Amino acid sequence: MEKKLAQVISVVFQPLLIPTFSLLILFSLKTYATLSIPSSAKNLILSLIFILTFVFPVIFLFLFYKRGIIKSVSMESREERILPLFVTAIFYFLAYQLIHQLQIHYIFQLIFLGSAMLVTIGLLVSLVWKISAHMIGIGGLLGGLVGVSQVIPVDLSFFILTVSFLCGLVGFARLKLEAHTSSQVYAGFLTGFAGMLVLFLI
Repeated sequence: MEKKLAQVISVVFQPLLIPTFSLLILFSLKTYATLSIPSSAKNLILSLIFILTFVFPVIFLFLFYKRGIIKSVSMESREERILPLFVTAIFYFLAYQLIHQLQIHYIFQLIFLGSAMLVTIGLLVSLVWKISAHMIGIGGLLGGLVGVSQVIPVDLSFFILTVSFLCGLVGFARLKLEAHTSSQVYAGFLTGFAGMLVLFLI
């Protein structure tokens, strides 16, 4: 039962969905940074980001699987993660360029620049060591929310507490599935959280 729950958690909060979750949270805020964006524009931006950061990377992942480049879509070995992470990094930088060109509030640009940087860091670490991409993703979301709360006047305590709980939940899931060691889980979280937060504070 616990393993099935862990599998569901790992799928729902997989790294490729984190940019979409980030946008959904930011667009829900009642602040000048988001209220200035028309609803139709929000829907278009959300759709484009979902396609760039989830749909395209997943398509390439299945292509790699079909061609035998990776043995499974879960990419259990460190070596299998390198090419998919490289391709994902490209799409994440494209997503950042899209947000940058739209010239909306800089918190959105920082979130997507940070996301692209974290994928790149995950790629570089994966060259020598297996780090938890799930924890980099959810840790980055938490770091981004804390960062946003420091640069614009908005109460994000509910989201910060919720995502903090989710960080623990995702960490539990990855350990329960024996996908990572505890050091890989903690390293992933710290990389994501600190990497994103520092970007907001510098």
